[in-house]
Amino acid sequence: MSDDGTPYGERLWVEQAADWVAARVGPALPAPDASTSVVGRLRSVPRPYLLVGAIVFFDIFVLHSVQQVTVGRNTVLDNPSWLALPATVLLAVFTNRYARDRYAKACREIRIDSRIDDGTTAFRRLVPVRPKRLLFAVAVVGYYGYLLATGRIPTIVEYEGFAGLFGWLVVIPFVYAPILLETAAIYASLHVSLPRRFDREDVTFYYFDPHNLGGLRPIGELLKHSFYLFVAAVVLLTVLLYAPFVFPEYLYTPYQAPERVVAALLTGVWAVGVFSIAFSLLTLHRYMRKRRRKKLKSLEQRFYDAVGDPSDVQNALADADDLERFERERHRIGQVRDTKEFPASTAMWLQIVIGGVVPLLIQWGASWLVRVV
Repeated sequence: MSDDGTPYGERLWVEQAADWVAARVGPALPAPDASTSVVGRLRSVPRPYLLVGAIVFFDIFVLHSVQQVTVGRNTVLDNPSWLALPATVLLAVFTNRYARDRYAKACREIRIDSRIDDGTTAFRRLVPVRPKRLLFAVAVVGYYGYLLATGRIPTIVEYEGFAGLFGWLVVIPFVYAPILLETAAIYASLHVSLPRRFDREDVTFYYFDPHNLGGLRPIGELLKHSFYLFVAAVVLLTVLLYAPFVFPEYLYTPYQAPERVVAALLTGVWAVGVFSIAFSLLTLHRYMRKRRRKKLKSLEQRFYDAVGDPSDVQNALADADDLERFERERHRIGQVRDTKEFPASTAMWLQIVIGGVVPLLIQWGASWLVRVV
């Protein structure tokens, strides 16, 4: 909530699911002893982490134990890199909550409601509801289509049994996927939709900003940090896909190395991330440049009015009042001129470039090792 009671962002799918489970399962459970340190610590953990943690525990220890008993194999023991999947999901839960809360904080810090027209609700929600639902439906259909097209289901049943099949057909598409897809939707909204809202809603530009960033420094930081989390997720995904084939003597999987299509999709994900951070910062740059140059142009006329004849240096500003007015106008122009046209510093650009290159180098290195091992 903002200081004036205005909410920014929205409740996440995982938060809604956690509250739904707590409302229906909680009353049926025996009341825990709140005096114990373990229960006290668990109560301090947000519900989304408890829910996802419980499902990950069920997946790792229950489903894979059943798999061990029924088919004599355990994916986690044979291929520990599989743990990158639940790790990525837990990172996604953190990322979603962090991005939503950081967005709300940024909106409060830049005082967005005082910089837009009354009644405008463009900044209230981070991600519209319908696009998220459509993304989920398309992803689930595409996921099942991929399993059928590649003939993976018989291999899953043979190697992982019906416990593994349950994980592939239920846990991944209906537990892990919604969290990861909401992460994708939030990221897309931050880097595509949000920057465009500033120009579309004609957000007021601040020229008296201690950072000389037009009052948009929190937005630039939000974009940067979300990109770093995106890079971490791509690295984990690369580890999940390539680790068993880079270290075959330590990790085992019955599946083939990532096909060219999968490798191309992973490269595409990386390219989307790099394009998105560049697009978001350049979109904000166009907005900042447009406002800054428009203001300079309006101040330029006032400056010439104060000077009179700009070419008459010897006789201009002979009157004390004219000189005082000239100094005021020159100070205003200087304040606008010192305002930057990018919501990012040089160091921030360097960090973004390094962060963008790392996942691609890791993927290229892993692909090369798979071919030579």
